[in-house]
Amino acid sequence: MLTKRDHFIKMNGGQAMRISKRGITLIELIVVMVIIAIGAVLMVPNLRPWIENYRLRTAARDLVSTMRAAQVRAVSNNVEYRVLISGGSFTLQRNSAGTWVDEEAAKTLPAGITIRTNTFVNPTSPLFRPNSSSNGGTIVLENRRNSTRTITVSPTTARITIQ
Repeated sequence: MLTKRDHFIKMNGGQAMRISKRGITLIELIVVMVIIAIGAVLMVPNLRPWIENYRLRTAARDLVSTMRAAQVRAVSNNVEYRVLISGGSFTLQRNSAGTWVDEEAAKTLPAGITIRTNTFVNPTSPLFRPNSSSNGGTIVLENRRNSTRTITVSPTTARITIQ
């Protein structure tokens, strides 16, 4: 028996097929949800390395951004600036008559990111002078998968690079 909701589509063989406009069935919905769940379960283990490398790149960019802020402020304010690196955090500081004063709140490295190497000397943190020079050195950041990012500051030009 046909109702107003039923429509016909003519098929290649000349036979008509009845189509209902009532939507999807519960079985179809469950099948789609199972497929999505299987895809999510298979995807989760593959995200971990990506997330750890993302944290490493983010930490390197944050540290370099703070260093560049110190570099620009040193030249524009005609005062020495440094990025104090202590444990898993770093702070932008200004030299005020021989005393280092925090310019910003301390920033913490993301979970799983450590400083493997710090070659800055006298002080052991990147120092930027008003004449566009620095104490020069290298900081190597490392994640749990032993991937690294190397931040280098040139002593003569205070140029900052990430490798």
